[in-house]
Amino acid sequence: MSIEFKIFQNERRDFVIKRVGGTYNQHAHLCTYQMAKQLERMIKARKMPKSPYLRGSCKRLLTQEEYDRLGQRKDRYYNHSKANYQSSYR
Repeated sequence: MSIEFKIFQNERRDFVIKRVGGTYNQHAHLCTYQMAKQLERMIKARKMPKSPYLRGSCKRLLTQEEYDRLGQRKDRYYNHSKANYQSSYR
């Protein structure tokens, strides 16, 4: 995605990530600079964040069409037949 973001520190010592050329509503408040950079990288890589807070921030930064194009998370595979299996061949 060719979306640009600007990250700056707020007076309250949290970080704000804002979409360049976006509306006033297209911004999100995050606790750390690393979290803001991680969110930016995930959006540019078209990946959906796992954290509910980051998913909400991602939804605020993007339009509905852009948000829908992000890759959805896969369900974790759980092999129930081997869940309680302990091998005696160690």
